[in-house]
Amino acid sequence: MPRVSTQFARPALRRLPTRSSRPVQSLVRRLLPLVFRVQGLEVRNGNAAEGLAKAFQAHQAGETTLLIAFRHPSTRDPLVLADLFWNRAANTARQHNSPLARPVELRFLYDRGIPIWAGPLIGWLLQRCGGIAIHRGRLDRPALAEARQVLAQGRYPLVIAPEGATNNLSSEMAPLEPGVAQLAFWAAEDLEKSGQTHNLQVLPVSLIYSWRQQNWSALDVRLQALERHLGVQGEPLNEAWDDPHQVHRQRFLRIGDALINTLEHLERLQHEPDQPLVNRITSYRLHGLSKAESHFGLKAAGTLQERCRRIEQAAWDRIYREGLEQLPPLERSIADWEAREADLQLSRMRLVEHFICVTGQSISDEANFDRLAEMLLLVEETIGWIEDRPWKSAPSLGPQRVELSLGEPMAVLPRLSSYRHNRRQAVQQFMADLQQSLNQLMNGD
Repeated sequence: MPRVSTQFARPALRRLPTRSSRPVQSLVRRLLPLVFRVQGLEVRNGNAAEGLAKAFQAHQAGETTLLIAFRHPSTRDPLVLADLFWNRAANTARQHNSPLARPVELRFLYDRGIPIWAGPLIGWLLQRCGGIAIHRGRLDRPALAEARQVLAQGRYPLVIAPEGATNNLSSEMAPLEPGVAQLAFWAAEDLEKSGQTHNLQVLPVSLIYSWRQQNWSALDVRLQALERHLGVQGEPLNEAWDDPHQVHRQRFLRIGDALINTLEHLERLQHEPDQPLVNRITSYRLHGLSKAESHFGLKAAGTLQERCRRIEQAAWDRIYREGLEQLPPLERSIADWEAREADLQLSRMRLVEHFICVTGQSISDEANFDRLAEMLLLVEETIGWIEDRPWKSAPSLGPQRVELSLGEPMAVLPRLSSYRHNRRQAVQQFMADLQQSLNQLMNGD
């Protein structure tokens, strides 16, 4: 996401209501194929279009209530999924001589912060495409109540990214947040109380991006640009590598070492000699989060993603304030001061967030073009964030493809008795099963 610098406190963020508009959705639906052609993005349906066509037919017939949980590796996911839901599933249903009774209309959760960095036009579109804005770093009761009501009424499928945010890596999944399971169980209880017989299902959907051609020469040029920028060009490589693709990996590790050196210097961190890069990244992440948490008086609890969300919300609480216009001049100046300090800690958290899903697997010995290319983009984005200007990503690595796949439906009602017996355990088991399903889709199993 672009970096937005804050110098002054701002009025409190207002709630963005859902204002679904079929004309807007129809226009977006028609534009999506053109957008993909311009981008050179090849979309492969896999089994997703046919499976969703059947699921939407059952939903429109009142037989099921749908909660769609999708992998979220890229900011392009909403467009790809919109095309899948609005175009490809409907087209597949027509091809099988069983057209949908009406156009697909959905509701989906999105981060309230997106309109802040993406702009008001994107916020306007999200509202009119069926979006429910949610504050990720706090218990947003109005948004959760609206999402729960959507499922309980069963009129619209609800779409959620259980990872909570993009991680920019198709081959690795962030830990899942428990909100999907909790909403599913709440809705199952609501359906049971109202005497409805809808079969509530959670549908896992996977998106995997790759490059249509392995353009190693373009990757090499961009590695050279990073090496020059970080001052490591010309440093000797390990001559033991015979495979030229392993040389690419070694160069990338050298770039990563230079980047983490800079970040460690910023945070006054020391590392042990010969400490693996992935361990240094882990130490940097924990230090950065702890420093931001200390500033806001937060406890270091939960997953890295949960800690990031709490820091984000604490920063917003100091930047976006109620009653700002009524403050006397001195208090207003203090509010501006606190906003600038909060923005600094938010920027520290965003830097950590760039490395949130970098693991040993990300930088393993496997010389995989797609994995190295994704890591390259991650490093370029990080440098652009630090320098507060877009990185010149040239030459292009070439057009991409995205492969869609649909997992087996996960019925919720059979799990309801376990939920009533032990809620935490039932939620954890549900999320573990969902993660296993998404992992299997991601690995092509």
